[in-house]
Amino acid sequence: MQLSPRWIAPAAVAVACGFSAVPAAHAETGDAAQADSGGTVAALGGGSGLVLGKSTKCSLTTIGYDAAGRLVGFTAGHCAEAGTAVRGEQFPDAGVVGVVQDSDAELDYAVIEFDPAAVTPLHAVNGSAITGLAGAPPEWSVVCQNGRTSGRACGVVWSSSPVGFTEQACSSYGDSGAPVTFGDQLVGMVSAPLISDTRVLRFSCTDTSNPVHSPVIAVAFDTVRNAVDAGKGVGSGFQPV
Repeated sequence: MQLSPRWIAPAAVAVACGFSAVPAAHAETGDAAQADSGGTVAALGGGSGLVLGKSTKCSLTTIGYDAAGRLVGFTAGHCAEAGTAVRGEQFPDAGVVGVVQDSDAELDYAVIEFDPAAVTPLHAVNGSAITGLAGAPPEWSVVCQNGRTSGRACGVVWSSSPVGFTEQACSSYGDSGAPVTFGDQLVGMVSAPLISDTRVLRFSCTDTSNPVHSPVIAVAFDTVRNAVDAGKGVGSGFQPV
């Protein structure tokens, strides 16, 4: 699997969690989605695969409506810049279904505005439901994440702050942006592994049954939502479906 040089983790989250190193993040590059053909509606929710631009594959954190009634979603900021076209990975015939409206490198989040005529929003994907929002989870709690690569996986929280936290769930390439839940509450989004892979050694998770892998740095979704609300733009006042 090809490593992407765009895997940049947010320094603010690493510092808040007590780490000085800034690891690489979990986007995946691959073949481009098919050209727009129309007629198909993409069913998307937290954990769905996205294709951003020509070929970058990441995970949708959550989908819902902002205060202005726009259909919006979130993913990791290192996955795409503002203005990037978004497609549903499993719905290539739907073509472009949204556009990245804002991308923040420091907190590593991106806001996507979806075309409501092209997307059916889901509150549950792969058995993982999001029914509300909550703050960063406490240390030693167990959280679960749902990525387009690794699927649903759970792990203990090793450290936590209002900005972000580290947890041990299985995460790999393409899981960037995946929702992290505590029960059915969205508490964070996958940003990066604590320890980056090298050309010789792989520290990211290869199998959900293997507990020996790098912990994951997650951005607290409360912090993301507060930042978006402060900007008063697309995504402000967000609530999940």
